[in-house]
Amino acid sequence: MIEVLWHGRGGQGAFTAARLLGAACSFADGRYALAFPSFGPERRGAPMRAFTKFGTAPIGDRSAVEQADYVIYLDETLLAPGWEQELKPGGRVLVNTKRVFADERLVGIDADGIASELLGRPIPNTVFLGALAALCPQVSADDAKEAVRQYMAPKLHERNVAVIDHVVATAGEWAQARGADVVEEPEASGADLSPQDACPDAPERRIPTLRSGDLDPAVYARTTCWDGGYLVSRNAGWRQVRPVVDAAACTGCLVCYMQCPDGTVYKRRDAQAGESPVGIDLDFCKGCGICARCCKFGAIRMVNEVAALAEERAAQEGAGR
Repeated sequence: MIEVLWHGRGGQGAFTAARLLGAACSFADGRYALAFPSFGPERRGAPMRAFTKFGTAPIGDRSAVEQADYVIYLDETLLAPGWEQELKPGGRVLVNTKRVFADERLVGIDADGIASELLGRPIPNTVFLGALAALCPQVSADDAKEAVRQYMAPKLHERNVAVIDHVVATAGEWAQARGADVVEEPEASGADLSPQDACPDAPERRIPTLRSGDLDPAVYARTTCWDGGYLVSRNAGWRQVRPVVDAAACTGCLVCYMQCPDGTVYKRRDAQAGESPVGIDLDFCKGCGICARCCKFGAIRMVNEVAALAEERAAQEGAGR
């Protein structure tokens, strides 16, 4: 049995991709598949997981996949130290990124770029469906395209089929053909690199849970009831994009301050000449973009979180020299 673990955020289509993959792998006689999701907060932008299992025997195990043959990250910011613990020996991790990794188990695909070019929107799910058709012998491109035709709305067929064709045709450019494809009984992959060596730029994200012992249930029960719009976790792993305020365009009307659902826009009483009268608390901003949409002066724009983090690191390194 081949197992696939999908990491994504609400709105990226991870569960749709998991279902399409399951359908593609079950068309032929004697083939079976199972696909199901696991949600946290069910809202756009929230981290979620989906699972696909497929093979040549009926699948009765409906438990979550803990170690997979393929682990797919539809959002690069979800890739964190410890990623290798979810991977079976000989498996592959596919990441939505423009970066090239030192570890041969990590394969970067500019899925947002491909989707933006062919779909007109950065929805990366069928890009990775095509990638699996290129990498996994048990998944055919024809079956993947047939799954799109049978399980997606008709208006989406042509473009998503084109996405699969493009990804399969360009597999040699992104697959970094190092190591064998995963088969039913993959061989061991050798010595592991540390997460920092394999993915040095991955942001560290660790949300405490009751099971981990980080939270005392007696305390936890009394500290989870807050007024609406009050966040208690820094960023909480939500954000894909962040707001940036253009000080020259900002008039200080404070509409963004009043519209922010989490109170992360604040008035800057110490603003100097040339500085914006409002600021963004990025420790708690989840990147919903409401502030940018409600600004009538175009003073707030949403920028890619990964790019913003890279700029911050570059600025810090430059200041340290």
